[in-house]
Amino acid sequence: MIGAIFAGGYGKRLQSVSPDIPKVLLPLRDNYVILDHQLLDFKKADIREVYLLTGYKGELIESRYGNKWRGLKIQYLREQEPMGTLWALTNFFSKVDADILLRNGDTITDLDLKDFVKTSQQHRELVNMLVVRMRSPFGMVSIQRNIVTNFREKPLLHHYINGGTYFMKRGVKAFLNRKYAEKGLEESLFKVLATRREIRTFKYDGFWKPIDSVKDYEEIRELYLTREV
Repeated sequence: MIGAIFAGGYGKRLQSVSPDIPKVLLPLRDNYVILDHQLLDFKKADIREVYLLTGYKGELIESRYGNKWRGLKIQYLREQEPMGTLWALTNFFSKVDADILLRNGDTITDLDLKDFVKTSQQHRELVNMLVVRMRSPFGMVSIQRNIVTNFREKPLLHHYINGGTYFMKRGVKAFLNRKYAEKGLEESLFKVLATRREIRTFKYDGFWKPIDSVKDYEEIRELYLTREV
């Protein structure tokens, strides 16, 4: 099995933090960046070959990791202009013929990838997708008979969202030859696979945090002041 990480994002909403480096190289603490965390997660799951699907300032990523990093064999597939996650995945699968573990490069989680892979391999579906409960962006007010009874600060909701980690069997390649109008996986490939009931979900209630804004980044940096790596 081969690992892959989407690492080509511009991180436009984080440009005020560090405009000269790609988002995945933002530090969580001294000499420990987001992509370090992602790669070490793969190593813990006994994955030894990882492709980094890069784009914006990909040369900085290649300079940091080279072709081998902490026992991991690193390979690079770089897009010269933004092409979208569908193109990146299609390009990746054109180079490999194997089951893959794919994840977004800008999400931090305590998910046990080894357990995720083991569970995925036990089922027939082509894709197993990590899903997490959505957190309300606002505080919630509880009301009974027009009287406020409680406040809940940004609680977890009962709805699930895509957690950005996927186990994909090599059979997915058969669906990448189609012409899709959209560039994102959710609007193209995943829609087709969903209609064929080929996407299984792995529900996870542990620590999971995307880094989509300056506020997200500040919160994760604060957490890593005392968090073990």
